[in-house]
Amino acid sequence: MLSAMWERTAPVALLGLALAACGGSNEKPDNTAWQTRDGFRSIGTDENGEIDTSKTLYGGFDWVGVRHDLILNPDKKQKATCACLAVEVGNPNDDKFVWRSAMPDSNRANLAVAVSAFGVDCPGGAINPADRRPSIQAVDRVGKDIVVVIEELPADRPIATGAIIRPPDQGGHIYVRPRQKELPYAKTGTKDLCRVF
Repeated sequence: MLSAMWERTAPVALLGLALAACGGSNEKPDNTAWQTRDGFRSIGTDENGEIDTSKTLYGGFDWVGVRHDLILNPDKKQKATCACLAVEVGNPNDDKFVWRSAMPDSNRANLAVAVSAFGVDCPGGAINPADRRPSIQAVDRVGKDIVVVIEELPADRPIATGAIIRPPDQGGHIYVRPRQKELPYAKTGTKDLCRVF
């Protein structure tokens, strides 16, 4: 008899425990989806913690990173800036660049960098120009300088042809270097760094 009662009430008891364990915050229950850590005020909220859309459109957002959709303008003749590589640095909406999708919102001080091996002579590189697939592997800050690291990717992987970066510190420069010494990209004589800005 006790086991029969347990079989009827156990599911209800377990459901009650599960609901109690999943309870939300007691603070501002009408706005629980927008809660954050105590003492942290997220961008886009007013002083009462409510969503304020006027602060979300461009409130100092600073998007930076490597891009697959930023390329050098194919209508402009490419020239080798570094060994086996055309490199451009400038304003992200400059006509030397083409965005294959919408340009991201970014701080106006940020710079765009794009690379290409298309149409550039490459002694020591792959004989077939289609096999030259330089891709931005990383953007590193070294002191005041920025170093863009280039790798070679196989045909089955998408290449990162561009990046949005913060400008170098005052007195700093932008360099490009190969990820591995055996790559032909961005070498200048015996050095592995090519200054582009």
